[in-house]
Amino acid sequence: MKTSPIIVRPRSLADVARASDSLTAFGMNLRDWQHAIQRGGVHSRPELQRRLMDAPPRCVERFAGGDVADAYLAAYAEWLADDAGIDRPDWTRDPKRVASDPWFATPLRGHLLVSTPASFRQRNVFTTPQTVFSPARGRPKVSLDQKRVKARLRQKMYRQRIRALVEKARQMSCED
Repeated sequence: MKTSPIIVRPRSLADVARASDSLTAFGMNLRDWQHAIQRGGVHSRPELQRRLMDAPPRCVERFAGGDVADAYLAAYAEWLADDAGIDRPDWTRDPKRVASDPWFATPLRGHLLVSTPASFRQRNVFTTPQTVFSPARGRPKVSLDQKRVKARLRQKMYRQRIRALVEKARQMSCED
């Protein structure tokens, strides 16, 4: 029986860089990471910040086009942080994370020159990034243990209210 290889999606931008050995692999790993963020349950700003915090290893020394990958990661992390309203990771300030030549994601250069966000333009990368993070609305997720503790407290308070009502009814019936 042949077993399928286990696919592990990158959990951070640093994982994307570590797993990439070419610009094509970088693109695929970045898409995997985006999918993990969108579908993997990253709905809080602190969790997104943890996923952006670690500085990715430099790709420029490992493969052709690595300067574009380095610039893209810095621009994307900065753009996502700004979009989510969290602090930008410190590693995005590295002046070496800029593409040596302008890189365009599509042949529509005129459109990209106008629509590319500043974090990308200042790093010589022209693209329209994909929004992958949307904070969850409502209450934050709580553990099953926390839910059980709250349920016990609610049940205790309910029983106390019922006892008080029963006692009040007894007192009223004794007065009659």
